[in-house]
Amino acid sequence: MRGRGHKCSDEHQSTDVHRAQLLLVPCLAFHAAKHGINSLTTSGARGQPMVMNMERHATSYQSQGLVRALRILRTLGTTERAMGLADLSLALELPKSTLVRLLAVLEEQGFVYRSGNPPKYTVGHAVLEISETYRRQADTAEVAAPYLRELAASTGLTANIGVLEGRWVLHVCVEEPDRPLRFRSSAGSLDHTYCTGLGKLLLSRIAPDRVDDHLPAGPLAAFTPHTLTTREALDTEFERIRGQGYSLDDEERDIGVICLAVPVPSDTDVNAAVSVSGPAGELSPERRGELLPTLQSVAGDLAANARFLPSLRASGGIHQRSEDAS
Repeated sequence: MRGRGHKCSDEHQSTDVHRAQLLLVPCLAFHAAKHGINSLTTSGARGQPMVMNMERHATSYQSQGLVRALRILRTLGTTERAMGLADLSLALELPKSTLVRLLAVLEEQGFVYRSGNPPKYTVGHAVLEISETYRRQADTAEVAAPYLRELAASTGLTANIGVLEGRWVLHVCVEEPDRPLRFRSSAGSLDHTYCTGLGKLLLSRIAPDRVDDHLPAGPLAAFTPHTLTTREALDTEFERIRGQGYSLDDEERDIGVICLAVPVPSDTDVNAAVSVSGPAGELSPERRGELLPTLQSVAGDLAANARFLPSLRASGGIHQRSEDAS
């Protein structure tokens, strides 16, 4: 990553900004979803990143300043010319004094580039860096999609690949079966670690003293009567997962939904997992036992694909596994 204040020639700046603009809108959606700005999600889709009217729900989420900053980036990223304060004020219907404060922060963090007097603004290198990450994650999904598509088709269940992303599990690739009943995960969406099959599997494979880094900062919310909400209960669950080699979300995130997850084998620092999810009525203990070899086979095939683990590492799916935990 480039540090703050990175300088480059005008020619390189123009080229990089153009590349950043091409990827800015989907990258902003991913960035907003990562930081929990639910006003950017489609209705009924848990964490699904999709750019919408970001100002509408700002008050209820206490993030008006962040929403305005994202609107600035979106505006700069969808125009082919640098914009001055007057242009931005007119386009965003915001006072110049507000814009000056927000632009100063964005410039300091590398998201905005300022030049000239009076100043004009374009998107900065930090946007390019995020958009490059977004593109690499898309590459990972492209590699994984055929495997998950076949898994979803053969099982009639939703197939998923996830990695840890801070205090969340990131759904890198999701494939649905060809049937009316579908679930709410989507590629690029985030969900809790402690109450999902993917999340618990991934947490079980890292050092115990690092688990708290991937849990909510406050008390663990009970989404259903089955949700594990104490560290002691989770530690016991992690021991069970390591012993049996798979993780089970037994209606812990959503009533009526079960998820079965297994690790992607790796002797590197990549920590990824594959899962299938479906209605609880279709995932009896017997059915889960039948599905496990299939799921493990797909995970092994992914690990054997020469492109998969490198693409996942490049996309940020690296979370050092404890040798004892793996």
